[in-house]
Amino acid sequence: MKTTKILLFSFFMLFALTDMRSEVTSTNGSWYFGSSGKEVDNSTYHKNCTCTCDACKNCDHRSPDKPVYYEDYYGGAMSPRDFSEFKNLIAARTFESTKYDMTKSVIDNNLFTTDQVRDILSWFVFESNKIDLAKYAFKNTVDRNNYYKLYDIFVFESNVIDLDNYIKNYR
Repeated sequence: MKTTKILLFSFFMLFALTDMRSEVTSTNGSWYFGSSGKEVDNSTYHKNCTCTCDACKNCDHRSPDKPVYYEDYYGGAMSPRDFSEFKNLIAARTFESTKYDMTKSVIDNNLFTTDQVRDILSWFVFESNKIDLAKYAFKNTVDRNNYYKLYDIFVFESNVIDLDNYIKNYR
């Protein structure tokens, strides 16, 4: 009796999955299920996706022949006016630890260009804060291909190597 229930349940699940999979066909052959339980075309879903699952890594938008511009999916970098206000807010703080914490909070909620990240790093004295923020801001940088421009900010060669390795291994 128990075996029959398990077999029926397995058959039902297989049938249900096959039925849902046939509802939507992804443009590149990969598929996954959305929150409704139905399959979602990952090229549509990727516009709002912030996860790092295989479906997103392998979707059409990450084709190796097509450059990826994060502003296409998440909006543009912080405007010059907003960035200037942000800069003034940070400049008004005395302690580097306060500046560091506030900067991380702003990075979490905005996108930046590499030049803006470069400007942000110049606000800090301690090399350890600079390298940490450079790594932290990488995920929210719209032109990641230009991140090499930050290398000359660092005094210690080990930090340049550390950032370079971080970029190479980022996923």
